[in-house]
Formats: sequence, structure tokens, C-alpha cells
Amino acid sequence: MKSKRITLAVAALAAVAIAGPVVAVAEAGGEPGPAVRTPPEAVAPQEQPAPAVEVRAARDGAGKGRLVPIAGVDKLAVVAGADPDCPAAIQVGMRNQSGKNVYADMLVAFDGPLRPSRPMVSSYLPSGYELGAKLLLAAPPDVTPGDYGLNLEAGDERLAVPVSVVGIDDLDNGGNLALRRPAAASSTVLSGNYPACGVVDGDNTSDGWAGGNGWNDGTSRVWPDTLDITLGAPRQVSRVDLYTLDTERYPAAKVGLRDWDVQVRVAGEWRTVAEVRGNVTGMVRSDFTAVNGDAVRIVTLASNSGDYSRVIEVKVR
Repeated sequence: MKSKRITLAVAALAAVAIAGPVVAVAEAGGEPGPAVRTPPEAVAPQEQPAPAVEVRAARDGAGKGRLVPIAGVDKLAVVAGADPDCPAAIQVGMRNQSGKNVYADMLVAFDGPLRPSRPMVSSYLPSGYELGAKLLLAAPPDVTPGDYGLNLEAGDERLAVPVSVVGIDDLDNGGNLALRRPAAASSTVLSGNYPACGVVDGDNTSDGWAGGNGWNDGTSRVWPDTLDITLGAPRQVSRVDLYTLDTERYPAAKVGLRDWDVQVRVAGEWRTVAEVRGNVTGMVRSDFTAVNGDAVRIVTLASNSGDYSRVIEVKVR
């Protein structure tokens, strides 16, 4: 029986907000092989990831007499065999509506063989405040696709979040052939905060830089670097969008990728289909004559800072 295709909306789950309803999706795993990792030199810019637990004023206020578990999405989808460097992520937390300040605990449990990154979230929580924490989840390749559950328990209140484990070919990519596909790079920073799989997670913003949302190579001032994305099978490709680091503090014109080639693997041979030179913006769209290929490669040649390759997202169409 043919499995149903799953249509999913990609959510950018930042620690500063718990918003919903929306669907979060995990990163796909599998080939190509692991990237060569090199020790972290002074990787600049290197921002600190968001705090593990953040407490903030609650939107709904206090006085309802209970602790309430909350989640940033109303359901979670995980691609079986996800790259362990890019597991599924969901914001979870508690809201204190008890009318008094408490030391609050929330228990975290998953059905079946899935395992969360933490079994509990604990914090001092004043009345009228809520806390948020990122929860990570990966599904091993041998997990049977199907419906599972994430269960949150705070005090007497419980919240169940449906979790669907799907195969990569059952995921509607919205026209982006690279979404959740395996990615590997010529080198990565050893810290683990800049994995190659971060460029195919569907989040093209720079908000999560240094927290897994983007790739930074590990060979300062050594060029070229390569970033490969396999597409699973030969597919018609005529456009590649590349997003480089671009924030108010670190604008693309100062630290972003400047020069690169776009290549497509056609019948086992890499073919250059587009060249970008002198870029100073956060996103560049490369259009070219359609070719049938099973992988896309970004060959980085220079950055505006002269040191590292920094790529936030690559979309293939």
C-alpha cells in the first residue's frame, strides 16, 4: 500500500518565542559520508547559542491556579534516519498560573523507541511567567514510520503533542529538492554548532547562527571549500538559492560568502552551471538551463571577511 505523502510547514523555532500552531520537521540523514572535522580556531563571528532555558512574562498572566505545560507546535514530524547533528527541534515549557512563585518541574516522555534530549525541564518560575526550552529528537533509521506521541506533564496538567515519523520520500518538500536531504562538507568546525545539515533544514534566516542553523567550514583562509547535497535520485534542476550569514551585527557585506560556483552532478560528473562573484547580499538566486542531476555542490572560493565559508541555507529547484 502506498504511504501517504506528508505535507509539512517548516517552523523556525527560536528560544525567544513559543508560537503555534505550526509544524516542525526533522533533518534527514544517510549518505553522503561524514564531513572531515577540524579543530575550532577563532571562528569569527561566533555568537553564543540561545540559553537552554529562558524565563519570560507569560502572555496569559497568572491567577488560574495551576502550572500549564506548553509547546511551540501542535504536532511534530521527524524524518527517519535523521542526521544526529540536526535532530528535530521543538520548543516546550511551562506557564505558571498558580498565583505564587514556585520551583517548577515538567516531565518529558516519548512513546515508543523515540528518546528526547532531556527527561525533565526544571526552573524557578515566578507567578505570571513562563519558561521555554528547546527539546531535540531524532528517529533511528530502523524506527517504523507511524504516529507516536510527546507527553508533557507539569503538576496536574498534561499536554500530548502528536509525533509522526516519516520517510524522506513521504515528505512534501514544497518544491525545494534539497529540503531534509543529506548534506556533507569538505570540513566543519569541531564545536558542532555549524553542521553541514543545517543548510537543508528549511530555515533561511540567520537567527540561529552558532546554534546549528548553518554551516561554517573548519579551514581558515584555505580555499576552495565544498558543500554537497544529494537529491536521492536524478532530478531536473534549474535553480539554486544560496543564503549566507547576514545579520545586523554581522552583515553579508562584511562576513558573508562572496564568490562561489554552483555545480550539479550529471551522470557521475560534476558540471558547473552557475558562477557568483562579488556578492554582498544575504541571498543569491542562480538560474540556469535545466539539467538532470542527483546532487548539487557549492564550491566556495572567497568570503567578504577572507577567512571562512558561512552558508545558512541552500534551496534547489
